[in-house]
Amino acid sequence: MSFSSDYLSTNKPLVKNNMAERGEGNRPPRRTLGDYAYQQGPKHYNSIVIPPFSNKVMELKPTLLSLIGSHPFARMDHEDPYTHLSTFMELCSTMGAYNEDVKAVYLRAFPFLLAGKAKTWLQSHPNKSLNTWEEVEEKFIARF
Repeated sequence: MSFSSDYLSTNKPLVKNNMAERGEGNRPPRRTLGDYAYQQGPKHYNSIVIPPFSNKVMELKPTLLSLIGSHPFARMDHEDPYTHLSTFMELCSTMGAYNEDVKAVYLRAFPFLLAGKAKTWLQSHPNKSLNTWEEVEEKFIARF
């Protein structure tokens, strides 16, 4: 039993760190295949800059989002972008927002209007590149 007490009484480590002796101390940490499966980009990617509401706190109700999403614009041949935008703006106006707040509602709810290739078009814009409702509307009409 004196064998184990000899090791316990010394302050030397039981295992030598050979990595430091070989010059491998600056190596990046080892990554597994599972580590590469995780998303590396921003977790909350949004091409539209959402301004804060100015007058009061506005909440997008699930029923409104359901109404907007019930007939999404998917860039089909029979779909008219002007009709979709006017219906979308009509639905958003039922919230009772005024002036700049209604534009903030448009910006917040616009992604729920799109599906398929139209949604891919919106996501193809750089992160935080669409700043105003007028800019989003102009690019949407120009594209479709």
